[in-house]
Amino acid sequence: MKSLKEITVPDNFKELLPETKAKNLKWETICYSGTETNNNAKISYYASISPDSYGNIILSPGLGTNTDIDPLMRTITFWALTHKYNIITFDTFLGKFYDKPSFETAQKNTYSEFVSLLETCIKYIEPYSVKQPNILIGHSAGATGIIDALNNLTEKGNKTHIHSVMLFAPWVTRQWHDYLKDFIYKRCHDYCIDNPNQILPIHNIFSKSGYVTVLPQFFTDMANSSFRPDLMNKWGSYITLVAGEKDKKAPAEVIQEKFEELTKQSNRDMFKFIVLPDEKHSFIKIHSDTESVINLIKSQRTKKRLR
Repeated sequence: MKSLKEITVPDNFKELLPETKAKNLKWETICYSGTETNNNAKISYYASISPDSYGNIILSPGLGTNTDIDPLMRTITFWALTHKYNIITFDTFLGKFYDKPSFETAQKNTYSEFVSLLETCIKYIEPYSVKQPNILIGHSAGATGIIDALNNLTEKGNKTHIHSVMLFAPWVTRQWHDYLKDFIYKRCHDYCIDNPNQILPIHNIFSKSGYVTVLPQFFTDMANSSFRPDLMNKWGSYITLVAGEKDKKAPAEVIQEKFEELTKQSNRDMFKFIVLPDEKHSFIKIHSDTESVINLIKSQRTKKRLR
């Protein structure tokens, strides 16, 4: 039996993580959407120190955060790199922060551009995915965007080698989007910020410095994106939907309804739904209950068994 130390993350992992990432970083590249806007994302590849790694874990964070600061992504990254996994990260404009909100930037940061970026990122890493198992993990907007990106690729007939997809808190409700918009507009008013174009300057969620800027249409388009269980059924991937018990942004019951639609498809045995007790949307307590997420990752079924 493995000791508790082998499957958990030390209390001081946040201090150890920067050095661990720096030591394991093999390359970084900028990937472009290929659209008229041609926005870009940074892809980073961190290789396991072991020559016989267990496979790749690919991370797609949500709005107002990135893989350097998101608690869920940081915990998974540290555990993976210290347990013989490679890490690949997708960091898009949703986690690129500016000192001042910009209407020009917001115009470029559309939901369709976000999805196009994720499509090109997924296609870019295909050569690194062919010969070993891959688990793609998305959180919040990063999970919803991954769903639409994989659906688009599937509809175009593009096959991927993603063996397992874990989607943490996808499909944030319209009610939460409306609340966030009202909150931001009120804050602009309270701080006498002139906002004639009705942009949404969204704070860095965890450090409270810098802004990601989008237009309200970003939320509208994300909420209106079609739920296509028929296409998800054709991904060829095991799909795990993960909800936080206390999440008010993407409530567990909303995700469960989607899951029940998925189970009407022919590959129903490839779909799983899990609720993590006491967790909210950001999964910020994940370090204190690391084993629950790690066991989820280790339980993912792939064509080549992950250890």
